[in-house]
Amino acid sequence: MHAKGKKPMGKLLLYGLGSVALYAAVYQFQDILLTTSARGGAYTVLPIATVFLFSWIHGTFAGTLWEVLGVTAVHKAPAKTAVQAPVRKDTRPRATVNA
Repeated sequence: MHAKGKKPMGKLLLYGLGSVALYAAVYQFQDILLTTSARGGAYTVLPIATVFLFSWIHGTFAGTLWEVLGVTAVHKAPAKTAVQAPVRKDTRPRATVNA
């Protein structure tokens, strides 16, 4: 597999360091984060925002890592729709009950 164009090493390093920094910050300040988010009210958004931030930073890092390693998704051509035969009218005789 040959990579096309320049590999985004700077982006990989930036988001990799950002991901490591986020993990280190959460482990270092976990008590502060827990007590602050336990207050309730507007502070309830803190864990949700933290998860979204982690998802964005780590997801971008992981996607860029795969790109640098040369792993890409397979691009398939759209499937052709099969031409269906026209519906034929049923002309067989049917049994009927005349009561």
